[in-house]
Amino acid sequence: MKQKIIWVLSVLALVLNCFAEERNRPCLAVFDEEVAVCRRVVRQSCALLQEMISRPSMDQQKKDQVLKLLAEARKQWARIQSTYSHNPPQEYARDATFPHRLQDIANALEDMERAMINSDARRSFSACGYGCGLFVKMHIDNGLSYVLDTLFSLRQTAKTTEALMKTRGLESIRKMLLPLMEQRDRVLASGLPWPEPDERNQSYLEAVKEMSRTVDELSLAVSSGQQGDVTQIISNLLILINKAYGLAL
Repeated sequence: MKQKIIWVLSVLALVLNCFAEERNRPCLAVFDEEVAVCRRVVRQSCALLQEMISRPSMDQQKKDQVLKLLAEARKQWARIQSTYSHNPPQEYARDATFPHRLQDIANALEDMERAMINSDARRSFSACGYGCGLFVKMHIDNGLSYVLDTLFSLRQTAKTTEALMKTRGLESIRKMLLPLMEQRDRVLASGLPWPEPDERNQSYLEAVKEMSRTVDELSLAVSSGQQGDVTQIISNLLILINKAYGLAL
């Protein structure tokens, strides 16, 4: 109940702040919050998909849950498209491709749903990752910066590092250490995901601190040739990045 009250007050504050902005266009903060609500639903489905990928057979109960979540996400996204496609916030006003970007994300959600109907959890999960990338590109192309985007980039690099470790071994990931540390620093420099004094920031900070320590731990383990430790550290790092990502969303 307390979290719901905080959310309502936060949205109200965002709406009130919009009165100071250009009156002919929607407020960016309100648009971002509506998008975040939809993305939280999608994230729930992605978490289930990730569990399903590692199992040899389709879990019908989880499949039904994913389809229910995706139906809700597509409904929410359709409302966002209807509201903003031809009347975007001022920050997107010069982006002639903005309506197409929103449609691309709608297509990714449709692809997720279609793959899940066909019981292809891996393909559905892949479409989810593609959709997340579309958000990052939309922000970057319009000069916007978000904590989630820096975490997304860090996660992609960590996944690449994990794949290299599995296929080519310890020496192959030395070149990944600098990008990991640089992207970790960007996460730290991005600030907090929620306006103060939102109590969710504390949980996020704790997760990010642990994640940051794990990046340093990985660097030291690679430098000292601790191959067995490196595999486990990379796995832990991905878990911590996903934790921070979920808290920021």
